[in-house]
Amino acid sequence: MGQVICRYRKGGEVRWISHLDVKRTLERAMRRAVLPLALTEGHSPHPKISLGPPLPLGATGEAELLAIHLREAMQPGEVKNRLNEQLPQGLEVVEAWGPPAHSKRETFGDIDVAEYRVTVRDDVRLDEVGRRVEELLGQGEVIVTRGGKRPERKVDLRPLILSLSVADSEPGEKVLCMRLRTGSHGGARPQEVVALLGLGECEGEVRYQRTGLFVSAKASPTAGRGIWRRWGRSRAKRRAEGS
Repeated sequence: MGQVICRYRKGGEVRWISHLDVKRTLERAMRRAVLPLALTEGHSPHPKISLGPPLPLGATGEAELLAIHLREAMQPGEVKNRLNEQLPQGLEVVEAWGPPAHSKRETFGDIDVAEYRVTVRDDVRLDEVGRRVEELLGQGEVIVTRGGKRPERKVDLRPLILSLSVADSEPGEKVLCMRLRTGSHGGARPQEVVALLGLGECEGEVRYQRTGLFVSAKASPTAGRGIWRRWGRSRAKRRAEGS
């Protein structure tokens, strides 16, 4: 049995497709690509795959992750090419690799930081947005109310906002770069940060893009003392392998 990890792109064409529907689309593409998929046991076997943290609905992503378990080993490059032939427009496998030599498989459980690039189009001046960013980061706590299908609850977002900055882009646009906590232990949503800054009140004014997923030293000692480790292989290793 082998495992192949893929980093795939979710583009604007499919940004309103849910995480569950993306998973179903990927599974259909794997079957059409005739990959030797390992299946779960039980009365209703299905492919043994796992995905990285869900992408917020309406956002695009350049760092989405997929792990595929195979009955027999395959070259990652072949898996990538076969999948791309079957995927619809807006989904594309950017790179594929195997787990490191010291590990039989990789999991995404240690991922606890997400990086976003948020483009905002409105009339608020850049210096005013910068002032709001500084004010937000200077607060000791930032309480928001979450509800939805669950009972309402109070959440302090301040410790979940790891970094936040703003810069000019095209005329009339500002770009927010943020790193937020994510994962099963809780995290911040980029939409919440934008709302706290008083931006993007009208639909269509904001575009969200996830640009990176990371493991911090808090989640994994191997990440180093306070040093971010981008999930997956290092760039140096990828260059050495010629992929």
